[in-house]
Amino acid sequence: MNRIVKLNFGFLLTSMLLLSISACKKTFDAPPAPGDVNIVANTSIEALKTYHTIPGVYDLITEDVIISGIVTANDKSGNFYKQLFIQDTTGAIQILVDANSIYTSYPIGRRVFIKCKGLTLTDSYSNMVLGYKAIVDNLPSIEGIPGATVNNYIVGGSLNNPVEPLSVTSADLGTSLNNKYINALVKLEDYEFITADTSKTFSDTSSYKSTANRLVSKGCGNALTLTVRTSGYANFAGAHVPTGNGSLTAIYTIYRSSPTSSTTTKQMIIRDPSDVQFTNGRCGAPPPGTVVLLNEDFETQTANTAFPYVPITVPGWTNLPEAFTRTFDARIFSNNKYAYLSGFGTNAAAVTTWLVTKGLNLDATTQETLSFETKQDFYLTTAPGGTPVPSALKILISNNFTGTGNPWAAGVNWTDITSLTTLSPGSTNSNYPAAYTPSGTIDLSSYTGTIYIAFRYEGSDPAGTATDKTSAWEIDNIKVFGL
Repeated sequence: MNRIVKLNFGFLLTSMLLLSISACKKTFDAPPAPGDVNIVANTSIEALKTYHTIPGVYDLITEDVIISGIVTANDKSGNFYKQLFIQDTTGAIQILVDANSIYTSYPIGRRVFIKCKGLTLTDSYSNMVLGYKAIVDNLPSIEGIPGATVNNYIVGGSLNNPVEPLSVTSADLGTSLNNKYINALVKLEDYEFITADTSKTFSDTSSYKSTANRLVSKGCGNALTLTVRTSGYANFAGAHVPTGNGSLTAIYTIYRSSPTSSTTTKQMIIRDPSDVQFTNGRCGAPPPGTVVLLNEDFETQTANTAFPYVPITVPGWTNLPEAFTRTFDARIFSNNKYAYLSGFGTNAAAVTTWLVTKGLNLDATTQETLSFETKQDFYLTTAPGGTPVPSALKILISNNFTGTGNPWAAGVNWTDITSLTTLSPGSTNSNYPAAYTPSGTIDLSSYTGTIYIAFRYEGSDPAGTATDKTSAWEIDNIKVFGL
């Protein structure tokens, strides 16, 4: 009898242990992912923004407005502070939340529903924000939704929704209050940090932890830049910026010191360093295995900032005037040197000048290419003050020029390849275009032996009238690569 009791007791203990193990295992099972809740958005983000049209005004939402969007950025890396960014197909908006670690509840990719009634819509430095109106120092202010009441306004839905940045160009990124890309996650291609910033970290690593601005530009010689702004409290503040070229993903914001200020800064705020995919070679850098046959940026030239200017004197090059006496000069602007020529002020019926490279032997390489950059200055569409007929810049190649004597001498053959290149069109509203125009990549693989490349200026200024061909040409970054 005792044995039976003991056996039954043992069986009971074993059963209880198995149940206990099973129960413990179930405790550690991952909970099912939440799905979208029983809430329906009745307004788009774009429509919500129409409630706020006057900069500086605080617009209280008094209607039962509900929006929905996917979280595109939060405070996980520390580069955003008490901010949540959401996006739908019509636009994006920034939501202020007075709580820490909000990324744990609202990770990137989670759908959220915002009950807007009782919240306030306004602009902060010209960025549309949704938050809680408060009085600070006797003045109205937009603050974060109090942590204790966040759940009354923000309801989390499904997780792991796709988050794809919007592909844009700098021209798409407007500064008006209703620009659809403000607060949106966007992606730009072919950008790199300017040379002066490539030795820096993303932000301030000192005890002050100041927010820092770094500049990126697109393409070669592009003077137009965007600001990458990073908080000193970001967990990647001390990481060095990448030195290559590639794609930039970021939340687009703007900065305007006051609603009436005319000065606006376009700001890109990354979520973490993986948003900066600058893994390609910097603009103009040859790919691995490339043979550099020519790489002339004129930075070794002596360049004065005022008259008298110094002619270009690159060893092995030819810089000779065929008509009139003016040669290509070395000029400098914004720490960049370049070759420059204009027929303005010559009173000459023809101004023709040749700038010819040294000889380039193509026999030891294949797939040779040419590239360069140009700016056409002082070419406006109306007179006075402009030249409706531009001077010409011709791009020529010779197989039988010897590098000595006049390049226009009898018997010297030149092939005009200007039509294969893209030259600066000039500016219709300014004396100087904002950026250099890349020539594109010109295929030289059909040539053999030693070649010379000429840049020939063709202008005139006999009468000092608007019909003269006096626009100036800047030439820079002449490169010939092979394999």
